[in-house]
Amino acid sequence: MKFRAVALCAVFALIRTNTMVAQEPKPAPTPRRITLDEAVQMALKHNHVVRIAAYKVEEKEHAKDIARSAYFPILRNDTNAIQLTDTQFIGIPAGSIGTVGGISLPANSVTLNQGGKTIITSGTSLTQPITELLKVKPANDIAAAELSATRDKAHQTENEVALRVHQIYYRILIAQAHREATLAKIKASEDLKNERVAQVKLGAALEAEAIESRAQSLEAKQDLLTTELQLSDLNMQLDDAIGLPLATSLALDAGVHDVGAICEREECLRVALESHPEMAEARAEIEKASAAVRLAKRQYIPDLEAFARYSYQENVPFLARNFGSFGVHFGYDLFDGGRKRAAIGEHTAQLSQAQENLARIKEEIELRVQTAYNKLERTREMVKVSEELLSLRTESSRVSAQQLQEGAALHSQADAAAAHELDAKTLLLQSQLEYIQARDEMIEAMGQTPE
Repeated sequence: MKFRAVALCAVFALIRTNTMVAQEPKPAPTPRRITLDEAVQMALKHNHVVRIAAYKVEEKEHAKDIARSAYFPILRNDTNAIQLTDTQFIGIPAGSIGTVGGISLPANSVTLNQGGKTIITSGTSLTQPITELLKVKPANDIAAAELSATRDKAHQTENEVALRVHQIYYRILIAQAHREATLAKIKASEDLKNERVAQVKLGAALEAEAIESRAQSLEAKQDLLTTELQLSDLNMQLDDAIGLPLATSLALDAGVHDVGAICEREECLRVALESHPEMAEARAEIEKASAAVRLAKRQYIPDLEAFARYSYQENVPFLARNFGSFGVHFGYDLFDGGRKRAAIGEHTAQLSQAQENLARIKEEIELRVQTAYNKLERTREMVKVSEELLSLRTESSRVSAQQLQEGAALHSQADAAAAHELDAKTLLLQSQLEYIQARDEMIEAMGQTPE
C-alpha cells in the first residue's frame, strides 16, 4: 500500500513537470538582419512577379527560335500501311497477242493480279519553301519585336519591384521611429496622469484635468497599438516582396544611401524618353505591328516550294520497289472571301493603336518625371524645416531637463519635452526618407532600377 502511494506521487509529479514544461513560452525567433541593398537583391531574385516576367522572356525567346526555323528546309518521312478489300485483275485471252510459228500467244488465257491486298509505302522528302521565305522575314520580325517588348516589360517590372521594396523599407523605419516617440509620449502621459491625480487629492487641480490626462494616456496607447499593427503589416509586405516566409521577423539596417547628384529637369526628361523600358516596349510594339502589316500584304504572294523524295513501296502495281521523285509545288487561293484584305485592315488598325500608345506613354513619362522632380525639390525643403524644428525641440528638452534638476519643472513637463524631441527626430527621419524616396521615384521614372 505504501509502495502504491509512492508510485502515484511520482506519476503526479511527472505529469505536473511535463505540463509546466509544455506551458513554458517558446523563445521568440531572432530577427533576421537585412540591409536595403540585400532586400532589393532578394526581391529581384525571389519575387514572384519578377520571376514570372523572366519566364515570359524565356517563352518569347523560344517563340523567336520557332519563327527562325521556317527559313530551313523540312525533312520528313511518311509511311503508310493499307489493307485493300479487293484488287483489279487483267485478263489476257489465249492468242490475243498474236501467233508466232503457228503457236498462239499466249497459249492459254492468263489472269494477272494488279498488286496485293496489303500495300506498304514509305517516302522521305526534303521540301524547301521559296516564295514562303518572303513571308518568313516579317514573321521573324514580329517574334523579335515581341521578345524585345517582353524584355523591356521585365526590366520595368524589376524597377517597380525595387521601388516598392524601397518604399516599404522606408515606411518601416519611419514607423519604428514613430513607435519610440509614442512610447515616450506614453511615459509623459503616465507621469502627467499621476501628477494630476495627486493634485486633485490636494485640491490643486480639477477633476476634469485628471480625466483629460487619462484620456491623453489612452490616446497615446491607442496610437502605439496602431503603430504596432502597421509595423506587423509592413513587415509581412516586405517579406512577401523579397520572397521570404510571411512570419519572418526582420531587423532593418537604418543606414540608407544619401541622395547624390541629380540631373537637371530637362536632362532627366531626355534620359527618361530615350531609355525608359515602357518607351522601348511601345516602340517594339510599333515594330511588331508594322511587321504584321508587311506579313498580311505578302499573303497575296503564291506559295511555291521545291521538293525531292525517295520512296519505297510494296504491292503497288506499275511502280518500282524503290524510286525517286522531285519537282515544284505551286499553290494560290483564287477566292478567300476577303480574308487577306481584312487582315491588312486589322493589322493597320493595330499599328495605329501602337503609335497612339507610344504618344500616350511619352506624355505619361513626362508627367511622372515632372511630378517626381517637383517632389524631390519639395522634400528637400521639408528636410531643412525638420532640421530647424529638431534643433528647437532639442534645446527645449535641454532646458526642461535643467529646470527639472533645479526643481522648477515637473517630471511630466520634462518627459513631454523629451517626447516632443523624439517626435521632431521622427519627423526629420521621415523627411529625409521621403527625400530619398523621391530620389528613388525619380530614378524609376527615368527607367532605371533604384539601388
